[in-house]
Amino acid sequence: MAVSTEPIGIIALPPGAGARDEERLPATAAHVATCPLCGGTAGCPAPDDRTASIRGVVRLCRCGACGFVFAADAADAGTEDGYYDSMGGYQRFVEVKKDEWRALFRDLARLAPGRRLLEVGCARGHALALSREMGWVPCGIEISRDDAARARADFGLSVWSGTLETCPFDDGSFDVITMWSVIEHIPRPLPALRACRRLLAPGGLLSVATCNVDSAAAASAGPDWSMFRLPGHVSFFSPPTMRRALAACGFEVVRLETGLGGRPVNVDPAARRRLTARRVASRVAGRLGIKEPLRRAILALSPELRERGEFMNIVARGK
Repeated sequence: MAVSTEPIGIIALPPGAGARDEERLPATAAHVATCPLCGGTAGCPAPDDRTASIRGVVRLCRCGACGFVFAADAADAGTEDGYYDSMGGYQRFVEVKKDEWRALFRDLARLAPGRRLLEVGCARGHALALSREMGWVPCGIEISRDDAARARADFGLSVWSGTLETCPFDDGSFDVITMWSVIEHIPRPLPALRACRRLLAPGGLLSVATCNVDSAAAASAGPDWSMFRLPGHVSFFSPPTMRRALAACGFEVVRLETGLGGRPVNVDPAARRRLTARRVASRVAGRLGIKEPLRRAILALSPELRERGEFMNIVARGK
């Protein structure tokens, strides 16, 4: 298999550093890693004597066979200190997400064969609690013991603390499984996706939301793309690699969409407060109720933008 000779780079993230303190180091293609998606080879920056972890030195690799982008030497999935802090705090994260969660749950209700829901990476349970208000029967998986305990205590939810592969739920237990802002944290995504397929009932749906490494925003920013810098991000999908992964795990894609532009998630607090023309236009369109019609019109005029948005929403059904 071909080896990429242009690794993305090395990003140094000293513990506790903000975006202004980060340093990008020169990349060399002296190291080869195995792609966790297809088993191909990937050109990576050469390792050095520092710890290659998301809180130390991140070596970004692109597979020469399938194009999947991943962090070399990524540790097992786990909780990441500072993840919610990097987006303005947990409560701000919840407030920003509520409307999006409502829209996603309404959409899934129209497609799903039933209302048994599993949220992978349910954090402190706010999305699950909202789903229950909308008629779903929710369960959750959360790797953080503290967050899982909060979800159980605050909302009375059924939440397993652990991973998808070790959860105690029976095969075929759920009509919908959601992985929203989760799969980018999993260094070996295929076993997790296979576990989702096993847990879904016949006709069940998997809903995935993640960043798009082939987006215009990622291409423009290069190694400085904000999604590379969020704590715990180790796996970076594009529309083609997402379709490949889902097919390999027994899914067929029902719908894959990307948004135009990006969302206000940034590791730089000043950037979150900055008023941009895009942000102003988005707010005005939202208040006028023309955001979605405008998006469709833009895509009709420029179909090449359809898969260039910064974030992907995918719905897949088990084959």
